[in-house]
Amino acid sequence: MNAPENAVFRLAHLSDLHLPMADAPLSLRDLFSKRLFSRISWLTKRRHIHRPEVLDLLIADLLAQGPDHVAVTGDVTNLSLPDEFDRSFAWLDRLGASENVTLIPGNHDRLVALKQGEGPARWSRWMQGDDKSSEFPFVRVRGSVALVGVNTAVPTPLFQASGRAGADQIAALISRLAELGARGLYRIVLIHHPIGEGLASERKALKDRADLRAAIAEAGAELVLHGHNHTAEFYAVDGPGGPVPVIGVPSASTIATEKEAQPGRINHAARWHLMEIAETPAGWRTEVTARRLTPSGTFEICGKFAFDAPQAALSIAS
Repeated sequence: MNAPENAVFRLAHLSDLHLPMADAPLSLRDLFSKRLFSRISWLTKRRHIHRPEVLDLLIADLLAQGPDHVAVTGDVTNLSLPDEFDRSFAWLDRLGASENVTLIPGNHDRLVALKQGEGPARWSRWMQGDDKSSEFPFVRVRGSVALVGVNTAVPTPLFQASGRAGADQIAALISRLAELGARGLYRIVLIHHPIGEGLASERKALKDRADLRAAIAEAGAELVLHGHNHTAEFYAVDGPGGPVPVIGVPSASTIATEKEAQPGRINHAARWHLMEIAETPAGWRTEVTARRLTPSGTFEICGKFAFDAPQAALSIAS
């Protein structure tokens, strides 16, 4: 599915799959952890909202568009239980070969402290750089596009869903973005939590979002993609050569209702975005197509927009 250089690169973005959970009882240890309350939330509410049949429809619609690459920005699981990771492999394999699917973890994938080698570490074939390193931020280059995976998933106290990138990872991110920009690549930062202000309550927000924005302002990027909020969001943050677009996508498994579909209401139904990226004489052209689930159970285009950006190497030279 890799696009050749100088061709249109078609990237599909989805997030917050929240795969269905088995009904197996929690262990005694889990009963004294955050997992108990999250399990109660799943049984009483979330399992009625996040439906496997919806995700089936979305994956079928996504694959029918034939993207070159798929980016998943976290929250594949709910309680980060071993069984959830066991069953996640088959779902991820449906999206394509691991070299054509890039994954980063979300807060639900690190709900509690895990032993080394457990949890998201088991996703290494989807979550590592071209150098086979699983250290964040990792880099995958596909044609003229560089996908940069950032980890903001950390265990948090009860009733918290916040994230943190950490000073070391942010410093490494600056270095990697600067290097990729010097090569004239289109840099896409993949992150779970939104990086803008006022988009999430403090208990759900990225704690060092200001530092992350400062890193992008210094080193630059062409696009940032995230999930977490289960809503569609489009905004911009500062970059060294101008605004950097940031796009958030709703959950990939959320049901659609007639009420949500009414004009003038935010639609939180399952949605995914297709980015078509092409080099132009002036830099880059990005066309975005948003596709969402309708109450009738089909996917439709719900919006299209485009933006241009100078190539980073050209910006540096000028």
